[in-house]
Amino acid sequence: MASSGSFNTSAYSVRYLVFSWSIASQDIANNRTTINWSLKGAGGSTTSWYKAGNFKVVINGSTVYETGQDDRITLYGDTVVATGQATIGHNSDGTKSFSASAEAGIYTYARNVSGSGSWSLTSIPRQANLTSAPDFNDEQNPSIGYSNPAGNSVSNLDACISLTGSRDDIAYRGISKTGSSYTFNLTETERNVLRNACTTSNSRSVIFYVRTIIGGNTFYSTITKTLSIINGNPTFSSSNVSYKDNNSTTTAVTGNNQHMVQSLSKLLVTITSATAKKGASITKYDATINNVTKSITSAGNIDFGTINSSSNLTLSVKVTDSRGNTTTATKTVTFLAWSLPTAVISLKRKNNYENETYLKVNASYSSVNSKNTLTIKYQFKKTTDSSYSSLTTINNNTQITISKDKNYAWDFKIVLTDAFGTTTYNLTLAKGKFILFVDTKKLSVGVNCFPSNSESLEVNGCQVLEYDVISSW
Repeated sequence: MASSGSFNTSAYSVRYLVFSWSIASQDIANNRTTINWSLKGAGGSTTSWYKAGNFKVVINGSTVYETGQDDRITLYGDTVVATGQATIGHNSDGTKSFSASAEAGIYTYARNVSGSGSWSLTSIPRQANLTSAPDFNDEQNPSIGYSNPAGNSVSNLDACISLTGSRDDIAYRGISKTGSSYTFNLTETERNVLRNACTTSNSRSVIFYVRTIIGGNTFYSTITKTLSIINGNPTFSSSNVSYKDNNSTTTAVTGNNQHMVQSLSKLLVTITSATAKKGASITKYDATINNVTKSITSAGNIDFGTINSSSNLTLSVKVTDSRGNTTTATKTVTFLAWSLPTAVISLKRKNNYENETYLKVNASYSSVNSKNTLTIKYQFKKTTDSSYSSLTTINNNTQITISKDKNYAWDFKIVLTDAFGTTTYNLTLAKGKFILFVDTKKLSVGVNCFPSNSESLEVNGCQVLEYDVISSW
């Protein structure tokens, strides 16, 4: 880029013209340059002369000097023909190339010498440019760096933050024309504009702008950076979570809907609304207990039904917002162990043969926080009968004596009933029989049975040996 220049015209004999120019001033505000120019004689002796006329000088397409054929001068080798100034407007970006030409008639009325040249003028600064901008989060005040070579010549110098490039979402504000950095001190309203523009993600692109207005023209410089949302997890705690036993049968026994009875109580979880932050919305609640997860999209109830656990469990509720941020709250759910009652039962005849029969029930049952009770009852019938006797209550772990005809086998039912369920055991009392019985008529011996064969040894009704009976028998 040039601040001065010159050219020589062609010559007549030894005489020619020299055109020269130099920058006189630059008007930054109006984007134009004023040059000084001159046209002089040159070549040959300064003491010899030629008559010359019909001069013409054209600068940047405009004729700035012209004489007629009859306006002749005496042209020596150093004669100044003409001087002047010309104002040249620059392009909108501050650049400008221009040309100049000169003609004259030396020693003749017709123009017989000419020359031209072209140059690029020193550019005029037009706009400020962003030199730096940060990635930033929604709680920060981002600072930009910029350069403004036009200084105070600009009409306005402003900066903004745009979400899409279509408008100044964080409004333009004036920045120093002679400075090099600016910090956006965002208001809470402006922060919310940024947050509300990324409610489905924790980050998005934003565009920093510096706007320059100079000479009625507007210029922009931009840098794209990333905005991040921080500290956006929903507000949610264990106080937003409650539960109860939704089974009226079990609560009637426990007297406390916060106590869950194993495999019987119906767990109902109630979730109150979490609070989303920074423009997000709550999208889901996930409740997990005993490795089972159930979800709802808005606050409310979740029915887990019955749960088979004999010890306390942790209920975990995770809330998720539209950005994918989560907060988890936990609560301990109290479980009371329960299972159907069981028993070890002894039922036998005296001497394995008598009518006198002994019954003892050693039962076990779940305490359920000392709220549970147990009832033991029994009934019986001959194995050949179709119906049982009425139920009779007995005490736990206490032997009772009853009489059952040894000539028959008997079916017994032992019924254990607690507050929540019943267990029934079925037993058979065999006919009365000696452990060892000697049949003198059949000359046979029975072990745990009456022998059915003559001259035999039988065990449990099976013959195992024949033998000769001693003659004294």
